[in-house]
Amino acid sequence: MTADLPQPESAALRQLHTILFDLWRFGSNALVGWRPSRLGIEIITLPKVRLFTDHGRHLPVFAEGSLMEGGKLDEAARLLEVQPVELRLETPIGSGPGEIAPALVERMFRLFTVTKTLHRAVLLLDIVGFSKAGPEEQAAQLTTLEFSLNLAEEMARGHGLGVSFGRTTTGDGFYVWNERSGLRADIDFFCAVAIFQILFAALRRTATTAATVPVLRLVLSIGSHFLYHQPRKDGSDGGAFIVGDVTIKVARLIGTAAPDQMLIGDFERPLGLGHKSCNTETFLSAVSERLANLKDLRVLGYRIDRISFYLTGPRESDGRHLPMLIRITDKHGFEHGCYNAKLNAFAEQGEPYYCGLQHADLDTR
Repeated sequence: MTADLPQPESAALRQLHTILFDLWRFGSNALVGWRPSRLGIEIITLPKVRLFTDHGRHLPVFAEGSLMEGGKLDEAARLLEVQPVELRLETPIGSGPGEIAPALVERMFRLFTVTKTLHRAVLLLDIVGFSKAGPEEQAAQLTTLEFSLNLAEEMARGHGLGVSFGRTTTGDGFYVWNERSGLRADIDFFCAVAIFQILFAALRRTATTAATVPVLRLVLSIGSHFLYHQPRKDGSDGGAFIVGDVTIKVARLIGTAAPDQMLIGDFERPLGLGHKSCNTETFLSAVSERLANLKDLRVLGYRIDRISFYLTGPRESDGRHLPMLIRITDKHGFEHGCYNAKLNAFAEQGEPYYCGLQHADLDTR
């Protein structure tokens, strides 16, 4: 992390990283907040176990910003029943010449924090039959999946979508999320997942070795989660990890998904300021509108003229299909709501790309 920082700040940041890493104690502690002090920096830290087990009282400490200026740090310390730790730095924190910029401190400090996001879109990808494949085939399948995610992210950015994929492996797939947060970020992430599915369908259609492009099942949902990092002693970031309501939900749903199926969890998400919220159906309408505005999206050299991303359901007497809520009880006895989703992409030439299962497919399996 500090290797690309200009001198003389890099030496000062290396000293700060060493201090924070020691306070972190190999992950047993969480660093909650900080502020500049006369001698260097004041920090609040406490055991992660305490932070998680009593987080109902401490929700403000999971905020995405860690700089607590003025009385905010004292109030957080009182809430947590701890005393701030003041540490001396050789280089002061500030905006003057030769000082460490607060933004750089915040960026480094965030590696040692635990944050909670109340609403974020998360995708769980699972390779069907992965455990039955040999090690070489498994490696090839994961490589294809990773390539497709990387390419979809790059294409999404090239079309103005605000996405930055975070991911962790599940062994036979990935959790994927947008490192950016907010309503627009969630909509853009769903759009990027749509691009990924079209790309992956194109790879399956053109692959010379079918076994390297696996059959997938997918679950998308929106919900809350904690996020933490694995900082390394040399100053680099070993990666981010998420766990919480949304990861639990998609993990429970993936076990019920059929090969090639896409499920979307039943959720409500605030639209922004005020109390208005959207549900899964209205949110996906916003995603469809965003996809319709993508210009010159190309797969295998051919322009995608139209994308249809929708929830399936039985045909009504007037010919319409109304989304059907599916209720699933997991192995622990908890009920989860979800919808079967379908994505169709129509190119200027060639056959359309059909992703997901039709509602009729659910009745016959």
